[in-house]
Amino acid sequence: MTDTTLVQRARGRPRDSGKDQAIREAAWRILAERGFDGLTFEGVAEMANCSRATLYRRYASKVELVAAVLYETSRSVEPTVPAGASPRDILVAHATAAALYMSDDRGQALLNLTMATFRLPELASATESYGENEREYYLRELRRLRPGASEATLAFACDTLIGGILYHATFRRRSLTPGEIARLVDGAIALLAD
Repeated sequence: MTDTTLVQRARGRPRDSGKDQAIREAAWRILAERGFDGLTFEGVAEMANCSRATLYRRYASKVELVAAVLYETSRSVEPTVPAGASPRDILVAHATAAALYMSDDRGQALLNLTMATFRLPELASATESYGENEREYYLRELRRLRPGASEATLAFACDTLIGGILYHATFRRRSLTPGEIARLVDGAIALLAD
């Protein structure tokens, strides 16, 4: 045996990223049109043009599917932030990504998911965990802008920013311009002042 590191191949074929994207898009569309109760592996498989077995190999449950869809979609729109960017510029980049994330079917799907969390604790736990992770991107930069601000003040500014994006992208079903996103960010930053 040599000093070379052995790489062990995973079982089966490599995952098809195109199939993963088709599954995400199908799940979002079904969640938007039918809600969580209407989300079925059969429906996703049919819309994504794959087998139910493909879904069951990837996800053990609908909640696991939703958690993966939330996370993977977020990573697909995650901004690339240059080193040394200001906290405001980072907030603008994340707010722009959030507006994209909440566009099209995804905004309505998020509203439908939120409604389902009131009666399904397992779904609530999965979406809250995801949401807290996403909020941390904003909170980190708000803390950098106002290190002495209370957690309640930071949370209010963060939630106001995200809520503004959600309102326009989901309820109004309109795209935000870069200038509007910058104004929402500046409004959130202004909320940090005593």
